[in-house]
Amino acid sequence: MATDPKKQARIEKVRALLNAFSQEHLSSELSDYVHKLWEQIDRKRTYVITSGKNEIWASAVVYVIARLIFLFDRSNQHYIPPDTICDFFGTKKSTVASKAAQIEKACRIRMGHGGLCSPEISDNLTYVQLSNGVILSKRMAKEMGIL
Repeated sequence: MATDPKKQARIEKVRALLNAFSQEHLSSELSDYVHKLWEQIDRKRTYVITSGKNEIWASAVVYVIARLIFLFDRSNQHYIPPDTICDFFGTKKSTVASKAAQIEKACRIRMGHGGLCSPEISDNLTYVQLSNGVILSKRMAKEMGIL
């Protein structure tokens, strides 16, 4: 099955924008998460990415990752305010936040989503239920030798 040329062009243009932002503002680890999310969006057959501005798509992808990794928290060593993202891409925060929410819904992204944030964050925000009904964070279960 051939890829739609319009979709392929969008994928490449947004990837170039993500690369530019990553080089200026993100560590290689954070850049990897951004690119993994864009690849995940690209693979969604039912999610149309050919409409809208490339800059909105790129800023929304970064915005989703920033929320997942708590980059908007001033105490985070990699702190990035939403304005930095929007100013870089020339987008509006309300538009970007709305598109980010759409992406999260379409890709079923939740806090601590594996592969899109560090294992530490994921393990702290993912819960397991033991056979006796007790619920623990994945981190606690690992520390106790249960997982």
